[in-house]
Amino acid sequence: MTRLNISLSDCLPTIPKTGMPVTIITGFLGSGKTTLLNHILENKQGLKVAILINEFGDINIDSQLLVSSKENMLELSNGCICCTINESLVETVYQVLEREDRIDYLIIETTGLADPFPIILTFLGTELKTLTQLDSIVTVVDSETFTPKYFDSNIALRQIKYGDIIILNKIDRVDEKKIKELENFIREIKAGVRIVRSHYGQVPLALLLGVGLTQEDIYISQIREFQRDRKSSGYHIENDGFVAVSFESDRPFELQKLENFIVEQMPHNVFRAKGILWFSDREHRHIFQLSGNRYEIEADEWQTKPKNQLVLIGRNLDTEFIHKQLTNCLTSHSQNIEFVLPDIPF
Repeated sequence: MTRLNISLSDCLPTIPKTGMPVTIITGFLGSGKTTLLNHILENKQGLKVAILINEFGDINIDSQLLVSSKENMLELSNGCICCTINESLVETVYQVLEREDRIDYLIIETTGLADPFPIILTFLGTELKTLTQLDSIVTVVDSETFTPKYFDSNIALRQIKYGDIIILNKIDRVDEKKIKELENFIREIKAGVRIVRSHYGQVPLALLLGVGLTQEDIYISQIREFQRDRKSSGYHIENDGFVAVSFESDRPFELQKLENFIVEQMPHNVFRAKGILWFSDREHRHIFQLSGNRYEIEADEWQTKPKNQLVLIGRNLDTEFIHKQLTNCLTSHSQNIEFVLPDIPF
């Protein structure tokens, strides 16, 4: 697959000496947040970056797809950090701040169902305000699948509303007319917002880090309004009807059976799926990504003992039915396979 080559700035963004800078990467299901994060990690040029990943579900797939060293990665799984001003998020940020070796930058990748505003308030409405510097909110948009009614979810629009930088990703899959329409629609939601076009999340780091775009005074003035609205309307994920179905197995899949499930039996209300797959007749692990009606399965090297890990996200999913269908795709018996982990440099 050909990737668009975009030259990066020779200089890293200027990082302040006090108050750890924080960037929040948000965007709806399958927009390309992890791809953007990998691009940042591959081009950080000596910047010491900590990563906090929040998954909607109890299996954290994204953390296994990052190029980053595990020592600077933290996970918040099985929930969405945006549902409240979140104590778990505060505690996790403290873990970064209390490290002996200084971290230059913290990047948070939210779930695809996250409302950025409560996360913003966690940094501006708690003691974190004096310890960190909220630099920007980056919203990734899938140019191919995004429409004004995007899965009938208000969250996708709020991710744009609170974004300081909007990255129109996957521009190689749409024509110029669609891109212009999206840009006009986005500016109707948030006038004056920075819009950057992207293929595979390749954006110069100088446009993403150390930009100082967060409008703190405006957000702080909205804290009481948010708390009142939250009490009256409840949690947004419950209102939208989204659920995550997780599946794990120590038996491999049969490739043909699984592909038949994906193409013929996958429930139509699954909007996003991702996983690490083990096939009975394949040596490598396979990374599975589904967004809308498009899916990819790519071979990669195992970094752990082989097993299947899969997460499907959608509306009103029948967990029992999905588990039964996936179980039917497994080999009928366990396999005794001798496996040696590759040497991994640390």
